[in-house]
Amino acid sequence: MTSFLAARYHRCGRPGEVLEVDQVTVAPPRKHEVTVGMFCAPINPADLNVIEGKYGEARDLPDVPGSEGCGRVVAVGASVDGAWVGRKVLVDGQAWRESGNWPLDRVVAVPDGLAADHAAVLRVNPPTAWLLLHQFAALQPGDWVLQNAATSAVGRAVIEIAHQRGWKTLNVVRRAAAAEELRALGADAVVVDDEDMGAAAKDVLGGAAPRLALNAIGGVSATRLAGLLTSGGTLVTYGAMSKEALKIPNGFLIFRDLIFRGFWLTRWLRAAPPDQVSSLFDQVLRLAASGCFTPRVVAEFPLAEVAAAVARAEEGGGKVLLRIGG
Repeated sequence: MTSFLAARYHRCGRPGEVLEVDQVTVAPPRKHEVTVGMFCAPINPADLNVIEGKYGEARDLPDVPGSEGCGRVVAVGASVDGAWVGRKVLVDGQAWRESGNWPLDRVVAVPDGLAADHAAVLRVNPPTAWLLLHQFAALQPGDWVLQNAATSAVGRAVIEIAHQRGWKTLNVVRRAAAAEELRALGADAVVVDDEDMGAAAKDVLGGAAPRLALNAIGGVSATRLAGLLTSGGTLVTYGAMSKEALKIPNGFLIFRDLIFRGFWLTRWLRAAPPDQVSSLFDQVLRLAASGCFTPRVVAEFPLAEVAAAVARAEEGGGKVLLRIGG
């Protein structure tokens, strides 16, 4: 057994109040495991929700948070090819730690040319964006995709992927000042999420009838987005930033037959065959190597300052990174 530092919470609550930095022991890797020494890990909104006990499913406590991160394999179990030692990898879960063991089928090899702080943000948001765009509608070149929360990490990834694939994006934001930054990523149109959004969006669409809308906010924002869809179109909800329930007018169902779906990457990864998972990450890493999905890092903190790091992450404005090892 070897001892390492890890951020843990022993009860759910406000992240800055319940997180502790503990000494934890790491055993040698079991037969199908690898031991990874962590370089860095981002703090995602979902990580904070997990610590609060408000996301997805309950965790066994104490728990090490961190839905993704990047590190290097330092040891392998008996049935794992020794060539994995020294490889840079993405880990799936419990990433806010100096070192830990993960099953081999839950790590993803990172191309040598990709920096660790870039790779560390590729496990959650870009795969979510890729699947939102590919699982719910058979999009053709020139088709429009609608989305709110366009400045979020998923929203930005949607713009970059759609631009690469020849699809147009109409992006709904809270502040008009965000438009220039999103257009630089490849956004085709940006409108403000207010009472005039529907009219502004229709002017942009010019009669086009989008079949896919992506919702991460809920409430009236989602209703406005769904109102722009063609009959039989699909609104996919993958987040609930407003903490307001979906409000679906009866006419959306009766007269327009709109489809309302939900998406959670964790559920998809658990159900998908290994070859589909591998193909997903191959696509994401290929796009990352071409320059997509570069994180907007606004602050970095050492693991020992995790309470300050989550406080900064709660302020928003970009990605906060835990810088763990070298």
